Amino acid sequence: MISGLKDIINDFDTFILDQWGVLHNGGDAFPNAVATLEFLQQHHKKVVILSNSGNTHNFSYQRLTDSGIRRDLYIDVLTSGDHMRHNFKQGKFDHLGTNALVFGWGEGINGTVLEDCGLTSVVIEEASFIMCYGVERGTVADYQIDLDIAFARGLEMVVSNPDLVAMRPDGGLNLCPGSIAMAYADMGGTVYWHGKPQAQIYAMCHTLLGGWDNAIAVGDSLEHDIRGANTAGIASLFLTTGIHADDLTAKMANKEYTNDDDLVADLSREFDVMPSHYIDWFQVD
Repeated sequence: MISGLKDIINDFDTFILDQWGVLHNGGDAFPNAVATLEFLQQHHKKVVILSNSGNTHNFSYQRLTDSGIRRDLYIDVLTSGDHMRHNFKQGKFDHLGTNALVFGWGEGINGTVLEDCGLTSVVIEEASFIMCYGVERGTVADYQIDLDIAFARGLEMVVSNPDLVAMRPDGGLNLCPGSIAMAYADMGGTVYWHGKPQAQIYAMCHTLLGGWDNAIAVGDSLEHDIRGANTAGIASLFLTTGIHADDLTAKMANKEYTNDDDLVADLSREFDVMPSHYIDWFQVD
């Protein structure tokens, strides 16, 4: 465990930050976030935000600004939505056709995704694949009928946001597209994943920054942030106050731990990952 980034500031030249759970939860920036970003800037560190958002980096610029995080405090943002659009433009999904059954957040945003990727939104009977971009329905079960029909037709799925859940400003959890995609994969359906923990997005991040000597990824998801860092062969810093906070509390209630290291290691093993360091909040000390 570290108390703050001051403990490791001299070990790394590059800090790859998750957005939700590290800098904010959809509302105002966390109390220490701006000061910690300023601390990294004062020490001349490369800072990039790597976000499992189905939107583009341009959308993240505005969300970060609205939260109180200045644009000069980070080099750039790279999102899973950017990753997906990159693969469409590179022709990776030409074999899927352009008629998509869209699982999205809303008509306006869906329109942007469809235009960016050269797609047409159609009913399931006319679809050549599924574009899983958002969660408008309440639960995964609300998508099951469509998933059953799609699976019977052999449709493949492209998912732009692999997160299973995301924290709300009130501390609750919202369902994310990754939960739908995971259900389809569990059925035996083919799913094309984007964002963390896919190796390609870390390679894109490396190119974006012009390389690094020693990088560390900071995030609150063992499945995405820490697994992604492990896959990319870089160090990681796990925030215990994010989406796994309840998991850690539950484990403490069911088993006695002699120290927090054992607790975090025990939960990490359940995901078959291991963070280099862990911390409560994104903070200097």
